Amino acid sequence: METKARISVRVQNLIAFTLILFFAVVNTISVTRDFALTTDEDKHYLYGEKVLEGDPSRFNPSTMPVTAFNALPKAIGTLVGGERLGWYPFARMVTIFFSCLTAYLVFHWARRLYGFVPALFSLILYVLDPNIIAHSQLVTTDIYTTGTFVFAFFTLWKFARERNFRNGLLCLFALGLSQLAKYTAIILYPLFLGTLLIYDLSSRNETGKEKERIWAFTFRYLKYGIAMLVVSILIINLGFLFDHTFMAFGEYQFRSSFLQKIQASAPGLESMPVPLPSPYLNGLDYMFNFEQSGNSPGNIYLLGHVRTGTGFPGYYFVASLLKVPISAQIIMLFAFLAYFSRRRVISDFLKNEMFLLIPVLFFAVYFNFFFKTQVGIRYYLPVFPFLYIFSGSLFIGWEKFSLMKKRVVGLLVVYLIGSVISYHPYYLSYFNEIVLDRKYAYKYLADSNLDWGQDKYELDHFLYENPDAVYKPQKVRTGLLVVRINDLVGVTTDPGLYTWLRDNFEPSGMIGHSYLIYDITPEEINPLCGRTVSCD
Repeated sequence: METKARISVRVQNLIAFTLILFFAVVNTISVTRDFALTTDEDKHYLYGEKVLEGDPSRFNPSTMPVTAFNALPKAIGTLVGGERLGWYPFARMVTIFFSCLTAYLVFHWARRLYGFVPALFSLILYVLDPNIIAHSQLVTTDIYTTGTFVFAFFTLWKFARERNFRNGLLCLFALGLSQLAKYTAIILYPLFLGTLLIYDLSSRNETGKEKERIWAFTFRYLKYGIAMLVVSILIINLGFLFDHTFMAFGEYQFRSSFLQKIQASAPGLESMPVPLPSPYLNGLDYMFNFEQSGNSPGNIYLLGHVRTGTGFPGYYFVASLLKVPISAQIIMLFAFLAYFSRRRVISDFLKNEMFLLIPVLFFAVYFNFFFKTQVGIRYYLPVFPFLYIFSGSLFIGWEKFSLMKKRVVGLLVVYLIGSVISYHPYYLSYFNEIVLDRKYAYKYLADSNLDWGQDKYELDHFLYENPDAVYKPQKVRTGLLVVRINDLVGVTTDPGLYTWLRDNFEPSGMIGHSYLIYDITPEEINPLCGRTVSCD
C-alpha cells in the first residue's frame, strides 16, 4: 500500500507538472514575440542590476531587490560569453519560472486541503488566468508579490497546525522574503498575528485552568512578534546589502506626514540608530507619501470617467468583473455558495479556510476603498491564487458528481481555455466576453489593464507601412489617425485633448490592443469643424 500511495503521488505531481509546463510554454512563446518593454520594466531591471553590483541605493522608490533575480541571466552571460546573452527575453524567463513555482504551491496547498482533483482545478484556474499569464512574462514585482504572499500564508497555516521550530522558521523566512517584493507586504505583520490569534482563541478550551494561562498566552505572542521583527530585519538588510543600516533616525529627510510627525513628536529618537537599510526606509517613506497625496504619475480612469489624485470606490471589483474569465468567476461563485451552505462551516473555516479568505477580505477592502494607485489589476493579483485554492473546495467528492455536473464543469473549462487562448499572445489586454468588441475595451478600463507600452513595435511597423497615417494628432483633422488608448481617454494626457475624437467617432481598427485607428473623411469632420475653433 505504501508503494502504491507513493506512485499515486508521483502520478499526481506528473499531471500537475504537465499543466505547469503548458503554462511555461504559453508564457515562453509570448516572451519570444517581439513585444516592447512595458512602462516599468526597465527601471525594475536596472535596479536589479544595481543590487547585483552591490549598490542598492534608490533611483526609483517602487523598485525592490527581488528583481536582482531577473538580472542574473545577463550577469551570468557576461561571465561566460560577454554581452551576447543580453537580458531580453531571458530576464522575463526568470519571472516565468517563479510563477511556475507559485503555480505548484497553489496545487500543493489545495491538495493538502481538499485532495488531488480539487487541487487540479485550482491549478487550472491559476495557469489559465490571463492576468497571471501576462504579468508572469514581465520584469516587475507583481508576480513576486503574488507568490510570496501565498507562500507566507501557506507557511502560517502550517505553523498554526503544527508548532515546531522548522515550521516557525519557515514562516518567518517567508514573511521576511515578502518584504523584498513590495512595500504592501508590510501589512502582513498585523494580518499574520491577527489570523494566528483567531486560530488560537478558537481552539482553546475555555476552562478555568486555561484562563489561568493568559499571561503565558500573551508572552507567547510577544515572542512571536519579536521573532517576526528580528528575522524580517535581518532578511531586509540582506536584500538591501546592509546599505546605511543603523543610520540615525534624525538624519532622514522624510516626505510623508506620518514619519515626519514621528520625527517631530519624539525628538529623543533623533540619535537612535535605525536597524534598517536607508534605501528600504526611504522607499517606505516615499510610498507612505505617495498614498497620502494620491499623486500618481497619471490620471485614474474607469468606465469613461477620469479622476486626478483620487480613486474610484470598487475599482478592482469592476476590473475583476471585466478581466477575470467568466468561467473562473462562475466557479468561484459556486465555491462560495457551496462552502458556506455546509454544516460545521465555522469550525472548518477557523481551521483552514480563514488562512485563504482573511487576506482576500483585507485586500478586497483595502484596494477597493483605500488604495489610491488604481492603475491596473496587477496590484490586485495577490487575491486570485487564494481564491483559486479556495475554489478547489467545490470539487471535493468529484467521483460522486453526477454525469451532468461533470459535463457542465467540462464545458466551463473548455470555455475558459477558448476565452483565454483567443487573446494569445496579448494576455495583458485580456477582457472577458462582457466586452464583445475588443476595439471598445477602452470604454471600460485603460492604463496597465490594456495599454502599458507593450505594442510599440507594432505601432512602429504600422506607421512605416502607412506613411500617411498621423500619430497623436494634436488638432481636429481628417485622414488616417492613430491614437494611443491611454492618451485617448486621458490617463497620460489632458482628458480634454481628444474629447472631439472620443465623443464623435468610433475606431475602425487596432494596432495590437493598445493603439486605435481612425479613418475620418472630410464629410464626417465638416459638421464638427463648424463647432470647433481649429481644424486641419
